[in-house]
Amino acid sequence: MIYSKSSLEKLETCHHNLKLLFEVVLSLKIMDVTIIEGYRGEKKQNEYYYANPPKSKVKFPNGKHNKLPSMAVDATPFISPDISWDKLHCCVLAGIVLTVAKLLRIKIRWGGNWDMDYEPITDQDFQDLVHYELVE
Repeated sequence: MIYSKSSLEKLETCHHNLKLLFEVVLSLKIMDVTIIEGYRGEKKQNEYYYANPPKSKVKFPNGKHNKLPSMAVDATPFISPDISWDKLHCCVLAGIVLTVAKLLRIKIRWGGNWDMDYEPITDQDFQDLVHYELVE
């Protein structure tokens, strides 16, 4: 498995710890992954904020995607022949990403467990199952 040119370009906008994390995740060959977004500019960030329903809880420049390098990445499973937004697929990928991050000692927050309380999905009022961000 290798990242597409588009995924590599988006990953290149991210902090080196996110690049390392997702390079290792893909190298394990457990699940194919597509990088949806790294850096996000003002127009797109505010578009996500004002969407109905909202795709983001913050306006530009307050999002983790709004810095260069980006402190956040959106990644989704690639289940041939296309990307998958399926909740179960995203949760499997999250398990892989969170495990690799722990092994690499990279502290991240997943959009399916914002409060990082080890109770994913069920206690979240806003779910972004493809979102991963560095915790500073």
